[in-house]
Amino acid sequence: MTLTAAGGKIPKDLSWPAGKKYMGNVDAFLKSLLNFDKDNVPVNCVDSCEKEYISNPSFTVDNIRSKSSAAAGLCGWVVNICKYFRIYQVVAPKRAALAEANRKLEAANKKLTGIRAKVKELQDKVAALEESFMKATEAKNVAIAQAEKTSRKAQLADRLVNGLSGENKRWSETIKKMDITGGKLIGDVLLASAFVSYAGPFNMLLRNQLVEERWRPDLIQRNIPLSEGIKPLDLLTDDTARAKWANEGLPIDPLSVENGAIMTSASRWPLMIDPQLQGIKWIKNREEANGLVILQQSQPKYIDKLLHCIENGIPLLFENLPIEIDAVLDPVLGKSTVKRGRTTIMKIGDAEVEYDPKFRLYLQTKLSNPHYKPEIAAQTTLVNFCVTEKGLEDQLLALVVDHERPDLQEQAGALVRQLAEYTITLKELEDSLLFRLANAQGDILEDIELIENLEETKRTAVEIEEKVKQAKVTEVSISKAREVYRPVAARGSHVYFLIDNLNALDRVYHYSMANYVAILKKGMDMTPGGKDESAVPADERLGEEVDLERRVELLVETT
Repeated sequence: MTLTAAGGKIPKDLSWPAGKKYMGNVDAFLKSLLNFDKDNVPVNCVDSCEKEYISNPSFTVDNIRSKSSAAAGLCGWVVNICKYFRIYQVVAPKRAALAEANRKLEAANKKLTGIRAKVKELQDKVAALEESFMKATEAKNVAIAQAEKTSRKAQLADRLVNGLSGENKRWSETIKKMDITGGKLIGDVLLASAFVSYAGPFNMLLRNQLVEERWRPDLIQRNIPLSEGIKPLDLLTDDTARAKWANEGLPIDPLSVENGAIMTSASRWPLMIDPQLQGIKWIKNREEANGLVILQQSQPKYIDKLLHCIENGIPLLFENLPIEIDAVLDPVLGKSTVKRGRTTIMKIGDAEVEYDPKFRLYLQTKLSNPHYKPEIAAQTTLVNFCVTEKGLEDQLLALVVDHERPDLQEQAGALVRQLAEYTITLKELEDSLLFRLANAQGDILEDIELIENLEETKRTAVEIEEKVKQAKVTEVSISKAREVYRPVAARGSHVYFLIDNLNALDRVYHYSMANYVAILKKGMDMTPGGKDESAVPADERLGEEVDLERRVELLVETT
């Protein structure tokens, strides 16, 4: 009754009868105990219970259970409620503090959530700004790269235009020339083809007569388009090819150049009429790097070597052929081949051999006026390398100058080689440039190698052009110095042809060019008035070097 007093007003009557009355309604009493607000018990009620009852040593559950178990239960309830109250007095502030802390925590969490949301919003904005910045930076870098590329292209375009500006005029003129000659190509090719096919066996005079007095008037009469003043060599060769031939040892006289053009243009194998061995010397130098094989028809088992050359594409030279050519060579001379699948076969005698397209055949005879069968003339291209008087004069002039002025002849030879190399270099550079221009893929301004090649071509062309001008001036001065010895060469040429025609009197009178040249050199050694008179007979020595004019007179008299 003390603990449950409403508002902490402890009843004055706490006797047993008052208690029985308080517990009169058992259900209500039990319910009030079960629903007792133990957290809000008045302090004075707890103090009174502790003072009046709990402090009594006999007020224990065990003691009271001996009297009444129901009373023991109420005793335990009272003791526990008081204990709970005292504990609650300690815990309640802590609970309040905990609640306050939880409230503050919840408020802080709410604030933190807001702050985090704000931070996330700011981070999202920063990320968006960074992404925008990256895109802007990337766009800036792309723009810078594009600007640099455009600038580089502009520079390359300037270099390309500057490089091609020098070629524009020349190429334009070449195109105009090709447009003009294109319509007349039929007659030009017909004239050149006839020259290759039929002019080879004849000397220079007869070749000119065929071209100028026979073929050209006939073409004009038949109204076949023909370029005015065209010559066969204009189509068959160019300066570059002539320069290469000169470097390979082909004489530079007109007849030899024509022979070179015929041999390199003809589809039939060339048969050289070469008593002075000038053509064979050129072929040996020309094909030496390709492993040229030299045979004679009189050699035993030469067919085996012939088959080896045909099968492996090795150039072959038959030298010193007689009038009668072995019939076993007919399939080779006539290029008689058959196709078996992808293989080309040539049958020679009883043997069959695979034909290599790289195979080349050269034929040479020392006979000055051979009479071959018509079939040979049809199967081969006859080329007359017999030296002419003018051609021999030029060759002997070089010999005389080499003897008297070796320094001058060396300069002349070096000059010829130099001019030939210049011509070849220019041609190769131009061909390379045109090839790269024709095969350029995509944007031509991105082909730096092409532009550098163009600049190199132009720079080299300018240098070579300047060197060619200097070489031409030097050539004129060297030619003037060499022409002083022309009378000696002219007389030597006349004498050779006089000796060469002695066989008309009797066939025993045959002299080789090599023998004549050796005698001519010996005659120059024995001429007095030179720097070295060791070979001059003692009674004819002058003991001093004479002037140039007198020296030439002495050379003419002695040789």
